[in-house]
Amino acid sequence: MNKLITLSSALFTTTAINAQSPNIIFILADDLGYGDISAFNPESKISTPNIDNLTQDGITFTDAHSSSALSTPSRYSILTGRYPWRTKLKEGVLDGYSPAMITPDRRTIAQMLSENGYNTACIGKWHLGWDWGYPQNAQNKKDVDFSLPIKNGPTERGFDYFYGIPSSLDIAPYVYVENNKVTALPNHIIEPQKGLKLMHGGVAGADFDPQDCLPNIIRHSISYISKQKNSKKPFFLYLPITAPHTPVLPANKYKGKTTIGDYGDFVVMIDDMIQQIIKALQKNGQLDNTIVIFTSDNGCAPYVGVKEMEKQGHFPSYIYRGYKTDIYEGGHRIPLIVSWKGKFSNETNNSLVSLTDFYATFAQMVNHKLKDEEAVDSYSIWPILSKQGTSNRKDLVYESGKGYLSLRTPQLKLVFNGGSGGWGYPNKPADLAQLPPMQLFNLKKDPSEKENIIHDKCYEQEVKEMTRLIRKYVREGRSTPGAAVANDTENAWKQINIFMQ
Repeated sequence: MNKLITLSSALFTTTAINAQSPNIIFILADDLGYGDISAFNPESKISTPNIDNLTQDGITFTDAHSSSALSTPSRYSILTGRYPWRTKLKEGVLDGYSPAMITPDRRTIAQMLSENGYNTACIGKWHLGWDWGYPQNAQNKKDVDFSLPIKNGPTERGFDYFYGIPSSLDIAPYVYVENNKVTALPNHIIEPQKGLKLMHGGVAGADFDPQDCLPNIIRHSISYISKQKNSKKPFFLYLPITAPHTPVLPANKYKGKTTIGDYGDFVVMIDDMIQQIIKALQKNGQLDNTIVIFTSDNGCAPYVGVKEMEKQGHFPSYIYRGYKTDIYEGGHRIPLIVSWKGKFSNETNNSLVSLTDFYATFAQMVNHKLKDEEAVDSYSIWPILSKQGTSNRKDLVYESGKGYLSLRTPQLKLVFNGGSGGWGYPNKPADLAQLPPMQLFNLKKDPSEKENIIHDKCYEQEVKEMTRLIRKYVREGRSTPGAAVANDTENAWKQINIFMQ
């Protein structure tokens, strides 16, 4: 009889037997706020019963964070277990024509799992760059020869299979890529649009319909899951969906499902897509041996009409301050559910957790010993999942859209600049000049970050220690125990001179 069934006490050991390792589906929403999920926000104006149902066989993490308040750097950390500010990308995101951000020598979670017996797939939004093919007479990066294969894409970063789009749904080129080739050559232009249907405009493949993108990703995911049901190997499906990022395009059957408009209806559509994934697992008899993770890459984007939603009583960031790009909690505190039917039971965990931690978590699960330069900022939460202990993480670092950093402990949060560091107020130089150079918040007493206590002498020693730690983490190229390693650039952080003096 399968030991996963008969030996419950041995289920959570760290000894890896690949044939018995659980499948993993990592669902990453795009710009979904902490308060958009009704399991996290009791006052939410969006009902998400299928996502909420994951909590019944899951662990709900209430203090989970992306490493960045923006998409590209957040995704980099998930796949590499490394903070993104250690790379050449100091602020902002990549576009659809950007070269590969993950260098060939940087190991990924997919590579690690593949080496430990997993089939691996990425289906959805990549947004980490790859190298397009170009004709000899190319004048700029948009002069792509789409008939040529891409290089340094997902299938060269540890994934056995890839189907998806280059970057966000609003950014050209609007093409599907399967493994290393586009599925249809561009034959038309998508014109720029504004508002909730924001599209920056550009070339589009013959088979590309923005309205169908999310359903298409789910169809391919279900197909992949079904193909794995008779495999002797477990699978890892990294599923970065394109919603609710702009363009906000709920299908007709979901329109009017909420009182707050298209954005709310789009989240309802996501909820239904999750149900389709779970039903596929149930149909194939895979659910009991599959860990399903649901989370988001960063907070809700302010340009989707958050002010109007707030007036109607819906707060996408719940009680937290700020939105996407901001260093404040609303920029990077995200919903996180880790579900495993029959293994977890409606548990809530308040530990400090980063999405960067899943690399070390699954490494420990399969008994993989991390190398010196592997997952240097990742702390395993497997002891939490296995009910054998707690995470060793004592603090974490996250960054704003403009690349400013904050160091967080369970109680305190030290921001090494004034303002939001993103699109939130204040961001004008004249306004910033009037602010203290740093910010300190006691999140236990002030979770909404209303009071900057940087000048409170009661916290002088804590500020000194947290400043020492950020210096250490920058200098040593890692925040986990181990040998010092190099950052990708000498200036690992654009404000490094302030703290390395």
